Amino acid sequence: MSFPGGLYALRASPASGIGGLYATGNGVDDIVTVAPQSPPLIERQVWKIEPVHGKKGAYTITIHTFGGHWFPKDGEPIPERPVFTSEKSYEWYIAYKEIPGVPHTITIQAHTKLIGVGLYAGTNDKEQVVIIPVPVIPDAEAPYWQFKPHLPFVELCGNFPISSSHSSHSPLFARPTTGTLW
Repeated sequence: MSFPGGLYALRASPASGIGGLYATGNGVDDIVTVAPQSPPLIERQVWKIEPVHGKKGAYTITIHTFGGHWFPKDGEPIPERPVFTSEKSYEWYIAYKEIPGVPHTITIQAHTKLIGVGLYAGTNDKEQVVIIPVPVIPDAEAPYWQFKPHLPFVELCGNFPISSSHSSHSPLFARPTTGTLW
């Protein structure tokens, strides 16, 4: 099953419990970092993941607010080097990964010509998204990301036009009947 394109927040592994660190855009030509979700950062943590036409499993990852694609430094994925946002696009390979107790997990893999190793987007101790080498052997653990669909405010609340024609019986549109405000 292929990954559906859309808007997502990407929570870095290990992703269990509440909280966690999310991929965060910092501007075009800047390093993608990870940070807790908080109001000043939330919009910089929404990524548009789009399938590449005609390439099974290939996707681009773009910051939703100001543009810029996930891009390996200098266009070549090199282990331990950071991922930037760039005007240039880069094709990542996304695959589902089953993690017990953690729903909705994927791996994000860079294309490589190296033999015996996979190159994955993961994180380092500087809270940067970097290229992580993983040997191609049984039970090797690649970094994963928990994806959470981003729902705009309208989708969270429903598409309700606010007007005086709505029933006052609805708690969403009720007006106070006394002189006090709530």
